[in-house]
Amino acid sequence: MRLGELLILAALWMLFGFMLWYYLSAFHGVPARWLAEQGLAAVLGDDFYNIIANPDKHYLFQVQTRINFTFPDGSTGPLGFIVNPLVYGYGLPLLFGLIMATGQKLRHKLVVLAAGWVVIVGVQTWGVFWESLKTLAFSFGGPARDAVLAAGVSEALIALCYQLGALILPALAPVMVWVLGSRQEIERFIRLESAE
Repeated sequence: MRLGELLILAALWMLFGFMLWYYLSAFHGVPARWLAEQGLAAVLGDDFYNIIANPDKHYLFQVQTRINFTFPDGSTGPLGFIVNPLVYGYGLPLLFGLIMATGQKLRHKLVVLAAGWVVIVGVQTWGVFWESLKTLAFSFGGPARDAVLAAGVSEALIALCYQLGALILPALAPVMVWVLGSRQEIERFIRLESAE
């Protein structure tokens, strides 16, 4: 198989992978939600309450805090907001497409997909954690910003880590897993292209 054929096949598999990924997102997001919840609880302490699945759209996370916030209508209550973990997890169907398009044995494909899933959960956790801190520090101001700064997390660190989680890690992680898991096949493509 040539590299162009691999890419076409990967794109077709990826479409199927996106469908599975979206419809199963309420389930494969659970580990990221739990890990991000543990991280936010450790950093924010008593100011953080929990992360739950959004009742209307189960693939969204609802971050709940104990920080009192005055809303535009004048009411005051604990601050909560929505985070979309799918923004950080689209690498899973991308990896699925790349792996399924290769000519490797099914067992090897499943092992690489399992390793990739662990990596993508880490990327999602990173993204949800830093987006939550970014939202508290930059979107709501006042007591929310003060709670984040009191926890010892600088705004510059939040901005850097949020940008890494939003722009670089989701796209880079699946490609790195694919390259490491399909090294022999990639070397074969390089030799084939060099021979031509």
